[in-house]
Amino acid sequence: MKEYNLKEESTQLTNVGFWQKFKGFMFQEIDLNKPIVLELTPKEEKVFSEVHSFLFQELKFPELHEFLFQEINFFGKKA
Repeated sequence: MKEYNLKEESTQLTNVGFWQKFKGFMFQEIDLNKPIVLELTPKEEKVFSEVHSFLFQELKFPELHEFLFQEINFFGKKA
């Protein structure tokens, strides 16, 4: 009589659902000591630099400043 060595092997194909993918993404380990590297294509780099320069431009509106910081007297005109 021949003996068979039966091991529990998982040879079945598993269907990975949305929640398994979601949990795998949300609860992945992140090494905070590792530097963050952002690789961009030349077009993406151009758009990124334009957006960055737009967001961090120095805005100067003297008329707006004068309007916002004008002196207001609630009790009538000063003599």
